[in-house]
Amino acid sequence: MGNFIVFILILFVLAALLRIDFFFTIVYLLIGVYIVTRFWTRRMLTRLTFKRRLPERAFLGEAITVTLTLENLSILPVPWLLLNDSFSPVLSTPPFYRQLVTLPGKGRHTTRYTLQARRRGYYQIGPLRLESSDLLAIVPHISRQFESSELIVYPKILPITQLLLPTTSPQVILPTPLPLFRDTTRLTGVRPYSQGDNFRHIHWPATAATGQLLVKQFQTAIARDNMIFLNMDRADYGRPGQADVAIELAIVAAASLANHIIAIEQLPVGFNTTAVDPLTERQQTFRLSPGKGQNQLMQLLEILARIEGTEASTFLENLRRESVQLAWGATVIIITSVESDALLNMALLLKRAGFQPALVFIQPAAYNYPRLRQVQELGIMSFVVTGEKDVEAWHAIP
Repeated sequence: MGNFIVFILILFVLAALLRIDFFFTIVYLLIGVYIVTRFWTRRMLTRLTFKRRLPERAFLGEAITVTLTLENLSILPVPWLLLNDSFSPVLSTPPFYRQLVTLPGKGRHTTRYTLQARRRGYYQIGPLRLESSDLLAIVPHISRQFESSELIVYPKILPITQLLLPTTSPQVILPTPLPLFRDTTRLTGVRPYSQGDNFRHIHWPATAATGQLLVKQFQTAIARDNMIFLNMDRADYGRPGQADVAIELAIVAAASLANHIIAIEQLPVGFNTTAVDPLTERQQTFRLSPGKGQNQLMQLLEILARIEGTEASTFLENLRRESVQLAWGATVIIITSVESDALLNMALLLKRAGFQPALVFIQPAAYNYPRLRQVQELGIMSFVVTGEKDVEAWHAIP
């Protein structure tokens, strides 16, 4: 643009010195082109609307179609427009989609590209960046950026085909044919509301008095709830490279268990873990009260899809604190890496408190478990998962 202005000034000086009308005509024409071009390019991108359509959730291995729609609300055409939509290299390589298009006045352009859900996680698609200019390159490149979209890929779910346990549930539960129920005539207290709680059990007087949403706690007549506690502390899973593999296997195990218990056994499942949430980039505790049905499973899978390992070693402390709110007799599935005295003491404490603990040890690398005999002597069911085949077979340690 600077060179163009200099050129006009030089031409104007020559026209003034030589007094040639043709030079003045060229100068006026170029000035008019410059003014029109400035006005045109300023309005080109401001009158564009954009929509990105894609599913918000996807299962592992699915193909995800992303549709981009641009509409020009102005009567002025856009001579050229470069679209640049970015995303994670996990979804596609290269990690961007580019296309050069032309938009007429009041015109619309739709384009599509495909991503692959190769790994579970939370991803941002975008932001979309538009770049353009005039045909004569008088005005420098102008750009505009549109918002990004969210995509959550659920973790892998393996079918559990063999359940070598003494009950019909894939965990140790109370051996009773009677159904689950809570005695709503026996109120034991109140607790903070958790996602999945029945709205009919909200204690409105206590909620009004404290300003916090509280639900009633009832004494359980027969409890067969299942609660999954997942350890996401990286330090408990070994070296950094090994820890990532082990944590992913632990998430697959948790997702497969939850799917089997809810879909096949039709028993309630809850979930609890402390992990890093990529939405906030902070560590937080995820709580999901025991529940049944497809909606409960989808909520649980969404948590498993998002969470990432944490550096804070708070798993046993969180397990001790959260187990107080469980119904008596509930099955407590603890998914972690290696046994320790603190873990075994916690499992024994849960057993003595009336719960049914089951320990799931995730260890992809070769590892010797010296305390497994001690675990069996305590009457606690335990499993060792070294790969996906162990999740599918789900053999209990004899």
